[in-house]
Amino acid sequence: MRIGLDFDNTLVRYDQVFAIESKKLGVMPGNWNGSKQELRDELRTRPDGERLWQTLQGKVYGTGMGQAVLFPGVVPFLIRSRYRFYEVFIVSHKTEYGHFDSTRTPLRETALAWMESRGFFDKSRFGLDKENVFFEGTRSEKVRQIARLNLDIFIDDLEEVFAEPGFPPIKKVLFNPKAEGKHYDLHYTNWAEIGQNILGHISDSECKELAQTFCPEMIDSVTRLSGSGNSRIFRVLSNSGSTYALKSYPDLLGDPRPRLRTEVKACDFLEHLRLTPRAVASDEELNLALFEWIDGNALRIITTRHIDQALSFSKMLKELAKDAHVNFQEASEACLSVAQLFSQVEERIWNLESVQNLELQDFLETSIRPLWEEIRQWSGSKWPADSFESKLSRLNQTLSPSDFGFHNSLERSDGRLCFVDFEYFGRDDPVKLIADFLWHPAMDLEFAQKQYWLRGMLAIFDQDKELRRRFRAAWPLYGLRWALIILNEFRQDGWQKRVHAKRELQHKREQTQLRQLGKAAEVCGRIRKEKLECPYA
Repeated sequence: MRIGLDFDNTLVRYDQVFAIESKKLGVMPGNWNGSKQELRDELRTRPDGERLWQTLQGKVYGTGMGQAVLFPGVVPFLIRSRYRFYEVFIVSHKTEYGHFDSTRTPLRETALAWMESRGFFDKSRFGLDKENVFFEGTRSEKVRQIARLNLDIFIDDLEEVFAEPGFPPIKKVLFNPKAEGKHYDLHYTNWAEIGQNILGHISDSECKELAQTFCPEMIDSVTRLSGSGNSRIFRVLSNSGSTYALKSYPDLLGDPRPRLRTEVKACDFLEHLRLTPRAVASDEELNLALFEWIDGNALRIITTRHIDQALSFSKMLKELAKDAHVNFQEASEACLSVAQLFSQVEERIWNLESVQNLELQDFLETSIRPLWEEIRQWSGSKWPADSFESKLSRLNQTLSPSDFGFHNSLERSDGRLCFVDFEYFGRDDPVKLIADFLWHPAMDLEFAQKQYWLRGMLAIFDQDKELRRRFRAAWPLYGLRWALIILNEFRQDGWQKRVHAKRELQHKREQTQLRQLGKAAEVCGRIRKEKLECPYA
């Protein structure tokens, strides 16, 4: 296969560079933060907008080039293409110098130097030939070059390129959040989708090729395991006999949370406890991380002994949080005030209300919205008045895995638990840690076990005099929040993450959604049955 690729804004991402340079030029205020497309749209509304935009482009593609990054998903796409011996060509509309650029920075030389530094021409990385890179002065010259190369496919972020007269009859792939015309064959918003649909599902041998680029040992084999959650897991065997777990995270364009970086940092920080996997190596551009292999089994029968271990780990996290030198950000979707919790619930409802699905919309209108109004009023009246708007004091915060439970643990042969999955780790209110453990749909606990967990956690955090009141007020809020999380499969980004981890689901979306709708209805029913109070307190 002969694959053609545009360069700027297709392979290379400049959003942060445009934001930085626009502020340097005084074009945008210092607190502005938006995408390149948003900036372009804003400038073009101004009287001298086109000149401003071209001036800014000259800065970004010239002196600002060193700050540019590859789009998430580009690196595995290029490595997989090399592995398959596909010919890759880059054809870019790029002038010799930027418009209105007083520095006269040579844009083409700068781009080539940047590509060199990123391994584009390294045979062990992307393996492109420099002769396969073409810079053209006009769009029409770019299209003529594409036609001369006899390509099978071309990927570009600008639909205007495909609409240009003389564009050859090859497969046209548009990489752009917006698709307004009809001059393309396929449209994608991220490179993970492009890789899957152009190159197919990643094979174990391709995964081995990717992992070998950062694994400290020679790899003998890579085998995908049946997955759940949002990430893919592979078993890696090295030539020396070592075993590792390889984790592939969801695409960062679909979910910008730095899951890999967060989990590796958390595992490094907690390594001395020997209760979590050791992080071995990682590559953020590949979105892959290697961890020690834990010999253990998923829990099938939960006993008080297991809950004691979860309580002990929670106590350790509380003690670690007291150290002034521990520098962790807030956990993903942390809830440090009732206002923050209200906002998260409302946002989840809004996101689901934009989904075109009759069953979902009926459920939101007849069940979720009425229950939400009732909970908001009830919880607001029960919340400690002096902490309604302000965030919880750092002294009363804890460190939290933020997806904590026996569904994310393995039992070793000696009965000790190893806790896994720290993609959302950070500081949070202990109330969220307590409530999520009780509400999580993957947790199959008996009534008495839930009471035991709650009593144990209240004892651990007994120095927080308002914790019981916050827990009571927040209980139905977290229940409703979990009902909405269960419905993530209705959202396109949520579905993509689920299929990323378990691709056999891709042809079962309607069946999966109906099942999730039933689970969400069950949660809402439990909240109403208990009249918004926690039955385990």
